Amino acid sequence: MDEADRILNMDFEKEVDKLLKVIPKERRTYLFSATMTKKVKKLQRASLQDPVKVEVSTKYTTVEKLVQSYIFIPSKYKDCYLVSILNDLAGNSFMVFCGTCNNVQRTTLLLRNLGLHAVPLHGQMSQSKRLGTLNKFKSKSRSILVATDVASRGLDIPHVDVVINFDIPTHSKDYIHRVGRTARAGRSGRAITFVTQYDVELYQRIEQLIGKRLPKFDVVDEEVMMLVERVTEAQRFAKLEMREMEDKRKRPRQDNDEDNEVQVPSKKNKTVSNMKKKRRK
Repeated sequence: MDEADRILNMDFEKEVDKLLKVIPKERRTYLFSATMTKKVKKLQRASLQDPVKVEVSTKYTTVEKLVQSYIFIPSKYKDCYLVSILNDLAGNSFMVFCGTCNNVQRTTLLLRNLGLHAVPLHGQMSQSKRLGTLNKFKSKSRSILVATDVASRGLDIPHVDVVINFDIPTHSKDYIHRVGRTARAGRSGRAITFVTQYDVELYQRIEQLIGKRLPKFDVVDEEVMMLVERVTEAQRFAKLEMREMEDKRKRPRQDNDEDNEVQVPSKKNKTVSNMKKKRRK
């Protein structure tokens, strides 16, 4: 049972109970996780008898070839710093983690409006659309995967160069899983965590969990501020497109949307398209 701490969570109570009823009672059960729970009650849900616990490490460690850093920024300029880093590290493959499905959609649209090849992945997408997104990212036809924590575990994505914690995880252990998407199988990787004035306590918990102080990620603030006008415009377009997506959901659904769940402007409502044409002129 991989990602056992998540599966044994009460969120999957019905599913676990069904499985335990149909699988043989005489069996060997193996539980695996980078952050295994210590709560015996949860382990008992798997009907374990005389369990043996094997720990590779007592600490929540990350691999040596993972270069971790943080960047402390004002909340209102998060988008600008994200775009700046993606441009500076262009040529790499990125996983950008957001805290909500809505922010995944918004961030993906924002990046696309700036010409960056981003695709979304979150829990409100259908399974077929999730697989479509993953195929595009794994085949390298898209270099930026914007995702919720649904992508932090259990996915086989061999080549991720950079993980960006755009929204800092509310649970410190989720940090371990997120950054574990890179620097896999002996390869090197980088993880950058965005910390705003509202995230300091959460960030301190992460440092306490991993047992180390992370260095700052170097960025030239003046160069980032030069992006404000372009990013602000892209933010406006993203908001308009989000509204159009909401309108489309209220109408009969069509399955011809581009790049999985982030929809192009409808023919009926051409507000965004017209604004973009005016901008080009």
